[in-house]
Amino acid sequence: MKWAYSIEQKMKAAMVLTVIFVFLFIKNVSDKRHFHELGDSFSAVYEDRLMAESYIYELSNHLSRKKLLVDDCNTQEDFNHIKDKIKSHNTAIQTLIGSYEKTRLTPTEEVLFKNFKKKIADGLALEQKHIHQSDFSNAANARPILDEAFYGMLNTLNHLSNIQITEGAKLNKSSQKIVLGSASDTHFELTLLIVLGTIILTLIFTSNSTMPKTPRDASLN
Repeated sequence: MKWAYSIEQKMKAAMVLTVIFVFLFIKNVSDKRHFHELGDSFSAVYEDRLMAESYIYELSNHLSRKKLLVDDCNTQEDFNHIKDKIKSHNTAIQTLIGSYEKTRLTPTEEVLFKNFKKKIADGLALEQKHIHQSDFSNAANARPILDEAFYGMLNTLNHLSNIQITEGAKLNKSSQKIVLGSASDTHFELTLLIVLGTIILTLIFTSNSTMPKTPRDASLN
């Protein structure tokens, strides 16, 4: 009855092999999903955090340079000279705002950014009143008002910058979790492959041991 026992063992082995192959198939699908998730995570870090942080830096730079222009203005001639430069900075600021809006904003970030745009609009209105439609004397007296608007905008940008750090840390943690999960699955996969190899070798040796032996010719003795 060795043949019957052999068939039973092979059926069990076949079932185990089927389970292993099914798992490997699922693992392959899971790896693809992890790969896409990791790609999305890296993309989010670059497009929605690093780029957003660069926009914040540029916005701060343009605002600061506008303030320096006003602070360094000491004569009517200087005052007339800075108007076009301020307009140039304002154009760049509006372009950066448009670029920032295209990034993926968190709910808190969206509220802050909306507040920032309002402060920018209010600041432009103040500039229009105290710089573009005024003279040097009036602009000099309005510096405290302009400074207050500037620091308000800068404060909001600092809050937006902190969000980039926080969200970037979350994305980094998520990426590490994906990598660790994939590594764990890979170790398990290697274990299954070892089991698979062992089963195949066992089947080979079992097949050899259960093969019917050819009777020897008595006349050869």
